[in-house]
Amino acid sequence: MRSLVARVGHSAELPGLLLVNGTILLALLLVVLDLDLAAAIALIVSVLSEWLLERRSPLSSMLLRQASAGPPLRFALRVIVAATASSQFADDTALHAFLLVTLLIVTGLCARALHAEYRRIGPLKPMRTRHIPGDTYIAEEPRTRPVLVTVVQLAALAPAILGAPWWIVLSVGVAAFAVLAAGTVPDVLASWRMRTAKRATGFTPQLSAVQKFLDEYRPEVVVHLSGPDTAAYQINTWIEALENLDQRVFVVLRDHPLFERMASSSLPTLSLPAPGELLMLDFSMVKVALYPSNTGNNIHLLRLPTMMSAFIGHGDSDKSASNNPFSRVYDELWVAGEAGADRYRRSGMHIPEDQYRFVGRPQVHAVERTPRVGEAEIPTVLYAPTWEGVNQHQEYSSLRAIGVKLIDALLADGSVRVVYKPHPFTGQRDAKYRIAHAVIARRLDDAKARTGIDHRVVTSGSLTGWMNQSTALVSDISSVLSDWLAGEKPYAVFNHAGISTKEFREDYPSSAAATLLDGNAQGVDEFLDVITGRGPDLLAEYRSKLATYLLGAPEQRTLEAFRDAVTAFVQRSDAERSIYR
Repeated sequence: MRSLVARVGHSAELPGLLLVNGTILLALLLVVLDLDLAAAIALIVSVLSEWLLERRSPLSSMLLRQASAGPPLRFALRVIVAATASSQFADDTALHAFLLVTLLIVTGLCARALHAEYRRIGPLKPMRTRHIPGDTYIAEEPRTRPVLVTVVQLAALAPAILGAPWWIVLSVGVAAFAVLAAGTVPDVLASWRMRTAKRATGFTPQLSAVQKFLDEYRPEVVVHLSGPDTAAYQINTWIEALENLDQRVFVVLRDHPLFERMASSSLPTLSLPAPGELLMLDFSMVKVALYPSNTGNNIHLLRLPTMMSAFIGHGDSDKSASNNPFSRVYDELWVAGEAGADRYRRSGMHIPEDQYRFVGRPQVHAVERTPRVGEAEIPTVLYAPTWEGVNQHQEYSSLRAIGVKLIDALLADGSVRVVYKPHPFTGQRDAKYRIAHAVIARRLDDAKARTGIDHRVVTSGSLTGWMNQSTALVSDISSVLSDWLAGEKPYAVFNHAGISTKEFREDYPSSAAATLLDGNAQGVDEFLDVITGRGPDLLAEYRSKLATYLLGAPEQRTLEAFRDAVTAFVQRSDAERSIYR
């Protein structure tokens, strides 16, 4: 039910949605029952709820506007219901004055709606920034001004339906229209000035401010990323390394929800979804572009010959995304260890060897090798399954297949603490994953209340911090495995393919030092014996070798090593691309 409600607005938005629309229907019913005074009160409540709708139910308000049920239509309905409650008016002259002023108000509200629609689909594209001086913000729509809209509607309705004489109804209504115009015209003029500047130069003043910043700041490294808000981890995982570079860095994000979820950073950041706006900017001073994800929007920077490109990814894993054919478009493919290059080699894409650059994995510099088995009175098992993938061919996750069985087995043993951290994309494609997630969360909450052991469900924050609190990991084929191996602690992996152990380890090298779990969660008992010290850790000697294969030598897994790699890439760009600049 929560999932269903979320599709039309969060449950916290329902009060505003129901009040605004429900009170209009209630007023109509009361008029039919000849309860005109009660209907008038319901209409006043409905108007006051407009503020609540805009401030507390923004998604619901947006959906109503998209359904052509925005403020103009809602106000018109209130006018119709009020006019029907004829006994509330002082006389016919007051009713006529009311209809006149409400026609003005409806016209003003329609003008606001038309302006909002122009901003939504017109040539003025939204833009947001961080750490870029000047006026560099363009909203998707003009300000809704809920207080203004509410007060104006109330001023037009209340005097008439409360029996005021015609001259009060007329004067207050005209004054309300004047206030509405005073709050609307400046917004329209601001849009007009932006449009005039764009028509004359191709640049809005805001985009010109960004170009001025680029000309003065002269970034050498650009990081480019697209995606939904749940993809924020793909940029967040690189922020620390990027902030430690010697070069000036500029981040370009192509989706506003992603921009909002990007972690706090000192990096100048531009959120600019519109391709045409991005193509207007001059990036000729930039020497290299880094891409954490393969998305179609990457082409908008890849087309520029002045900068060299590198695919840096957002994690080291054996997923098919780690050898995507699109990767051939980049000048360099940055891989952590030899395993990253081997994935491309096995794919048959015939990528030249000089296209690989081995940069280690700077994100794991903070991964600790403790707590080891036996060091914690109650060892912590971190369960961090991946999501269901974009299609069934990329479905590596254990969550739906064995997640509940796994958690039940760990809790039944009673000797471990469980921390469950799902992937941010969980349930995005398949609702059954959301169900499994809810069941697991409930199981852990119940177990915590029953046993007093601090079982946790974690949906935000750094995964590294939880790795450093955990003795063992259960996960799927994903970059989580490679990062975990930096600590060389025990881990278990779900055999999603249902093939033999030998075949699985050959196909997915990151599982080579793991306990494998099959489709019935078999292998959990063996894994628990290792974690609790009841049985030998036979795979311990392999984890160090595997970590080097996946992540590079320990000295490569540092911020300094990544900084050296970027410096070398910039030097290559200076040598090979300066002719274009």
